[in-house]
Amino acid sequence: MSLTFAQFWLALIVAAVWVAIVWRRKPSAFPYPNIRLFGKGIKDWRQNLARALRWLGIISLLVAIARPQLVRWEEVRTEGIDIVITLDISGSMTATDFLPNRMEAAKRVIRNFVELLKQKRGGDRLGLVVFAAESYTQCPLTDDYEFFLEALNQVQNAREGIVEDGTAIGDGLVVALRRLQNSPAKSKVVILLSDGMNNAGQVQPRDAARIAAAMGVRVYTIGIGTTTGTVSWQDPLTGRTQVGRVAGFDEPLLREIAQRTDGAYFYAADRSTLESILRYILQLETTPLVVRKEQKRTELAIWFVAVALACLLVEALLVHSLWRRVP
Repeated sequence: MSLTFAQFWLALIVAAVWVAIVWRRKPSAFPYPNIRLFGKGIKDWRQNLARALRWLGIISLLVAIARPQLVRWEEVRTEGIDIVITLDISGSMTATDFLPNRMEAAKRVIRNFVELLKQKRGGDRLGLVVFAAESYTQCPLTDDYEFFLEALNQVQNAREGIVEDGTAIGDGLVVALRRLQNSPAKSKVVILLSDGMNNAGQVQPRDAARIAAAMGVRVYTIGIGTTTGTVSWQDPLTGRTQVGRVAGFDEPLLREIAQRTDGAYFYAADRSTLESILRYILQLETTPLVVRKEQKRTELAIWFVAVALACLLVEALLVHSLWRRVP
């Protein structure tokens, strides 16, 4: 804890100007009506009290002009890591083997994951990348978890026309790596959730994995869904709702990506398993750091202004009412 003055030099300038003005001014009247003081060079207690109040008020006002601030510092031990969640939003994520569908179930589990971070840890930053045939950053790295959750709520499936449908795992991973490129964190992680086969994009998933390994980013891959998953869509020609089965995900590819980056591969056949996987990943990733940071600045000027006004008001009331001046 320390005391600082944000406008110290301004207070000195004001004090110098005030002294210069007072030094040149001459008194024009007796301070107080007391006939016993005529012809005597003494001062009674009223003059001393009034002068003390006036000086205390002026000094307090100068201190207020200097803007005193109370700065509190603390050392906080955190386990800070940067995590980018990379979520597949392709059409197959509307399969209903997860209720209400795979994507909404994944979003709910991610929300629970964020709540767990808020309760048990501190200092972690989260980012969100989504991909179908194209990929983009839905939320940059942030420690504002409410902002992250708001961005997560706005994620829509590719079938709703936001991006072209498909599965570009390599592109999604590369966009996540770009979010981590300038990260100062010692531990950088990508959690990639997908339920499909790579069939789009400009970057091959294995090339993206090599880039991640070179950057020191661990990639945890999660395959979502079962072979019995079904999706429904509206036929643009007939307008009828069509139902079909999804092909499943490329388990060997997801496993290889994880192995190349010293991460791990997981298979989530239901929502509870997916939630357990994210909790397990959180236990694996711990990087103790000691962070010295400024906790709070408290402005004290208002208190000195209050003291100054109180002193000057009391002095004025005494002089002009109880102790009236001789004109």
